[in-house]
Amino acid sequence: MTRKPSDRVLTCIDKGLSRLGGTVKHVVYWYIENEYGLKRKEIPEKPEEFIRGLEKMYGPGARVIELNILKEFKEEFGVACESLVEAFKSVEKPKDKPD
Repeated sequence: MTRKPSDRVLTCIDKGLSRLGGTVKHVVYWYIENEYGLKRKEIPEKPEEFIRGLEKMYGPGARVIELNILKEFKEEFGVACESLVEAFKSVEKPKDKPD
């Protein structure tokens, strides 16, 4: 069974956040949802809001989290990107192509 790209993206985010501890992952998702109204499942569609939330929460330290997630993208999708927005866009598939 082939997983949807958005599910794979969320797995990458989960793994990247988990590198800093399970509590960090839960706190980030809670904060993003409560401060930005952005649910976990919506993050692949709105990466800019997710990154803005990380930056507001962690300041310059948000880059460390972003790099952890980018490592997971490279492992999962084989793409090397400089930013999460670039990574999210690189794994989007055209609607007319099957998975």
